[in-house]
Amino acid sequence: MGKKKLVVIGDEIDGIKAAARAICQNPEVEAKVLIPGKYPSFNSYMLSYFIQNSEEDVFSLVEGIMDNFRVQGSMDILTETRVTDILPVEKKVIFEELKDGHSSVLEYDKLIIATGASPVVPAIEGINLGNVLFLKSPEDVAIIQEGIKEGRLKKAVVVGAHMAGVYLAESLWKRGVKVSLVERGSQILPELDIEMAELVRRQMGRKGVEVLVGEKVLSLIGNAKGDVVEVHTPEHIIPADVVIWLDDMKPNVEVAKKAGIIIGASGAIEVDQYMETNVPGIYAMGSCAERVHHITGKPVWVYWQAVDDVALHVISQNILGDNDCMLEKGVLGAIGIQAFDLGIARAGLSLQQAWQEGYDGEAAIVSVYDDRYAGGGGYRENTIKLIVNRSNGKIMGVQCVGGALSDKLVDIVATVMGMDGTVKDLAVLDLISMNQHPILLVAHVMLNKLQGKLKGISPLELSSLVHNEEVVLLDVRTESEFKMGTLPGAINIPLEELENRKDELDRERLIVLISERGRRASLAYVKLKQLGFERLRVLDGGLLIYPFV
Repeated sequence: MGKKKLVVIGDEIDGIKAAARAICQNPEVEAKVLIPGKYPSFNSYMLSYFIQNSEEDVFSLVEGIMDNFRVQGSMDILTETRVTDILPVEKKVIFEELKDGHSSVLEYDKLIIATGASPVVPAIEGINLGNVLFLKSPEDVAIIQEGIKEGRLKKAVVVGAHMAGVYLAESLWKRGVKVSLVERGSQILPELDIEMAELVRRQMGRKGVEVLVGEKVLSLIGNAKGDVVEVHTPEHIIPADVVIWLDDMKPNVEVAKKAGIIIGASGAIEVDQYMETNVPGIYAMGSCAERVHHITGKPVWVYWQAVDDVALHVISQNILGDNDCMLEKGVLGAIGIQAFDLGIARAGLSLQQAWQEGYDGEAAIVSVYDDRYAGGGGYRENTIKLIVNRSNGKIMGVQCVGGALSDKLVDIVATVMGMDGTVKDLAVLDLISMNQHPILLVAHVMLNKLQGKLKGISPLELSSLVHNEEVVLLDVRTESEFKMGTLPGAINIPLEELENRKDELDRERLIVLISERGRRASLAYVKLKQLGFERLRVLDGGLLIYPFV
């Protein structure tokens, strides 16, 4: 019996790793990998890493990775090849060798599609100018590295302020480049709710990064040499030595679609619980494949920050047998970066997404000075936001901004979320340093909200009410703290004076209670409730994380 023939098409590293794992588990597998360029593709996060770590050679790393894959077993990586057709009935792949235009045919027993994703190139003036990059290859990294080293690249404009855009901005900023980050939407980091994203934007401003939101790029202006020198938006003209466009991505599905493989509602390749397409023996993984969201149960396309290890395991097992391995759960879209001395991480749905999906979402926010969790360095104020379904207490999402271990906090919540856990499950976790642990704190705040013991108001909600005459902003900190800064129009009655000065408050108006992190405001809420006040709210997270001032 001959060897089982495995063909991987596409340059995304997930597909190559799946082939390597299958070979290690069964020497009878023989793999050929067809990639369109000289190297496997890496996402913008990995490429950004090499921009800020200039001492590491991206080409050496990529070539080392390819050599390691080749020596692991019967794997042949064919570079500079373009797959033109998949013939499912004949179980053949037709590809063109780009160097000489010669066409060849490969037979397969199993096929993995790992064609990844590509930037969406906008139809605007100047998009084809020199030094307009889409950060899709090691060559792009080399152009940026050389420009910085030679002193030609001093001003950069990054278009697209999602996680990848923020991380790229950090990488350039660390190299001494003046960075402008331009986002056409109403906020940076659309993966987060706006008050959490604003914490990041405010920190970026402190670091000297120009952040423009609600600004669509209208045109790119070049010089006589054909290089970009300016970015024009409706409100700004931004000087630029390089423009890096990360505004939008799309899955590469053209070859699959041509072969009769179903493209899902998200625009990516539809796969089942075995990561198999509608065509038996053909699998898809990575950024070209559609997944199911664990919370909503709906198809979703996720542009992966790193390798999808769960899918990698499932496919490598199923290549060897008869689909013996299946996905047990959907994805939560967990992602995390370190940027501008902040840990930024999230998983599941944002509160806005939960509402859009028709859930009765509730949120709780706490802020903890995380000296014990940050390892002694970095930004210490750690803000965590928890989103649950009011009807059953199930956790729907989590976001964290601040400490160096933000991603670890999100990992803990995501683990409980993946087990369909509730906020009660979260509240009884036996964690190291349980006193003032941010996860336990936010869980207990949420339980108090769900049980009607506390009513909060989000920073975003309050931002639209601060000038409303029907609202009283009551700062319950000490007088000296109050004088150091508070919200516009706020009055001060320290917590310990509330009972004696209760008559100074109008019971008919909505009273929003304010303190540094919300702890004293929560105590004030209980006290005023006992004194007969009904229209009360506590500012979620407290003044320290209120970003709209």
